[in-house]
Amino acid sequence: MITDSNDWDKGLVGDFKQKKLEQEAQRNWDKFYNRNGNNFFKDRNWSGKDLKDLCPDIDFNNAINYIEAGCGVGNMLFPLQREFPNWNMFAFDFSEKALTLLKKRASELGINVTCTMVDLSVLREQPPFEEECDLASLIFVLSAIHPEKQLIAVENMRKIVKVGGSVVVRDYGANDHAMIRFGRGARLGDRFYARQDGTRAYYFYLEELVETFEKAGFRCISSEYLHKTTINHKKELQVPRIFVQARFIRNN
Repeated sequence: MITDSNDWDKGLVGDFKQKKLEQEAQRNWDKFYNRNGNNFFKDRNWSGKDLKDLCPDIDFNNAINYIEAGCGVGNMLFPLQREFPNWNMFAFDFSEKALTLLKKRASELGINVTCTMVDLSVLREQPPFEEECDLASLIFVLSAIHPEKQLIAVENMRKIVKVGGSVVVRDYGANDHAMIRFGRGARLGDRFYARQDGTRAYYFYLEELVETFEKAGFRCISSEYLHKTTINHKKELQVPRIFVQARFIRNN
């Protein structure tokens, strides 16, 4: 129980460890993919339907330029490529190991994907690709970035998306079950936590997500909390999950 205003600060991870986690963020994600390969995250086979619902004004039959930002091993890109084979596929991540796995899978499937390594948390003068994208996705990406650098990440996205282009976001919502399960020694800040493997997760209020994109020159088309249930059949557990989802369009 909190008894005075200093207790909250006392529960935070110390400055030394906080700086170490920030400095080693890329290494920790490389280690994550070295351990788990393609086996940790499942392909997001829901992505095509959800994108159509979020973007009813886009003709998905066109040969649009699509970018999976913070792509990991391409769990959104590959299902979309199967559904929309005429799309031009681009991807980037700041984990070199993840990109190696993505390239290997793309080669095995005979799929052409243009990909490169990008750290969204560092302000860029130039976009990573010559082509401007019509549609980009940020799926559980911003939450892995330090809250103080999330605006930089969104400003970088503005350089990637063409005027009138869309960014679709899905990420962790405040008071999600995964947030509540963190122990006291994992807290880095308000709704910001470190996992045991050194990767980090931030849990959003919808309003602050919208505010960040609007500051960076986007307008919000839709935003919502998603309440879902994850079922662990082996342990016979049902876990309530809370996510934020939104679509933003780049302004002039």
